[in-house]
Formats: sequence, C-alpha cells, structure tokens
Amino acid sequence: MGIISCEAYYYRIGSSIRRNRQEKGLTQEELAEAADLSLKMVQKMEGGQKGFRMETVIKNAETLGVSLGSLADTQGEDERTLFCREMFYELARDKSDEEIRYAVGIVDSVFKLHKQYLE
Repeated sequence: MGIISCEAYYYRIGSSIRRNRQEKGLTQEELAEAADLSLKMVQKMEGGQKGFRMETVIKNAETLGVSLGSLADTQGEDERTLFCREMFYELARDKSDEEIRYAVGIVDSVFKLHKQYLE
C-alpha cells in the first residue's frame, strides 16, 4: 500500500473524532464547548483539514474518553478498507459536497449496471 500521506492522517483523525463524537451522542457544538475549542476548529478537524496542533487532538481525545493513539489507529481494519478510504479521500478532498454526492451516484450506477451484465 505504500506510505500514507499526512493529509490522509488528518482525514483519519477527523473521521475518528466524528465517529466517537456521534457514538457519544454529542453535537459538534457540545464537543467544542466540552473540549474548550471553537466550533470552527471541531468542524475543521472532522473535515480532515490540516493545520491543527497536537494539543487540539489531545483535547478531543480526552473529552471523548479515547486514547490519543486510537484516533489514527488502523488496527482491525483490513488493507483493502484502508486503501479504499484513503483513495476516496485523495479523490474527493478538494471537491464540494454536491460534487461528491454526484460522483458517488455515478459510481453506484456503474456498479449496479456492471452487476446486471455479469449475471
């Protein structure tokens, strides 16, 4: 699979923060307040944008009650899952939500048509 880019780690950490926040039933606003961060910073982190400090990651981990290492951990995920997630991130990182939804719809249609022709 090769070396994972720093941008992919930002995305992985942001996804982990979002997943843990949602599992705890918190809104972004509630996490921001509990971690003594701005809402904009929580949104930036969950979106996988670069430029946040390690101190900010630590605040999120402590507030969510998870280990710092677990936010970027890939144990338990197979190589294909990691590869797909990181490839999708690379393709979609500079696209709008509307562009991503459109592209996902096209890919879904291609897979459905492909399945019909294989059967």
